[in-house]
Parts: sequence; structure tokens; C-alpha cells
Amino acid sequence: MTLNILVAEDNAFTITQYTKILEKNGHSVTVARDGQECLEKYTQELAKTEFESLDKNPFDVVLLDNNMPKKSGVEVAKEILDKRPNQRIIFASAYDINSLLKAPGTVPESVEILEKPFSLNTMIGKIQA
Repeated sequence: MTLNILVAEDNAFTITQYTKILEKNGHSVTVARDGQECLEKYTQELAKTEFESLDKNPFDVVLLDNNMPKKSGVEVAKEILDKRPNQRIIFASAYDINSLLKAPGTVPESVEILEKPFSLNTMIGKIQA
């Protein structure tokens, strides 16, 4: 099963590692190097798919780092979830995302946490689950 994955990460080495392992497992990867670029790429893809189905998300998974330039992963997640509340988002972060996301309200079921450090095999398992 090929998944369409949006990866938002500002560390070039990490991007390379994620892209290699995801593509090796047959997935399509779109990379954003900061929070603002992630939102732009998400919105562009959303515009392409919104007439196909109102329920279809532009990406199967959005893999987010939290600590990024321009916009944090939490800010990006909130904006994406405003547009598509059932978008599957996986935070790959060393930060306590639960406390950040819960600030006002609860974390949607579509948001998952992958706490750094983790192995690439653990990441693949989580994404393909």
C-alpha cells in the first residue's frame, strides 16, 4: 500500500533519512523545511483534491517536527485540523506534544505521537499501522 506522506522537518540529515526509508518502503514523500512551507504544500494539495471528495485528505499522513522555523508543528497541526479535522498527523518530536496540543481542548484521535529518539523501523511501523 503506497501512502502519500508530507514530511515537515527543518533538519536536512533527518529529512534525508526519513525520505530514504519512506521511499524504500514504497511511499510517496513531499518535504517541507519549515512550518509555513508545510502549510503551503498542504493547501496546494488540498486544492487539487477537494473536488474529488470532501472527505479525502490530501495526504495519508503528515509527519511533523514541532520545533521548526516560521511556524511550530503545533501551529501547523491546528491549522491543518481546522481544514481537515480527520487528517492523520504524526508528531516526531522530543517535546511533550500532548501538553502543547491540549492547551485549549483535547487532542483529536487523528493526532499521534512518535517520541524522539526512535528508530526508523519504529517510524515506518507507526506510519503503516
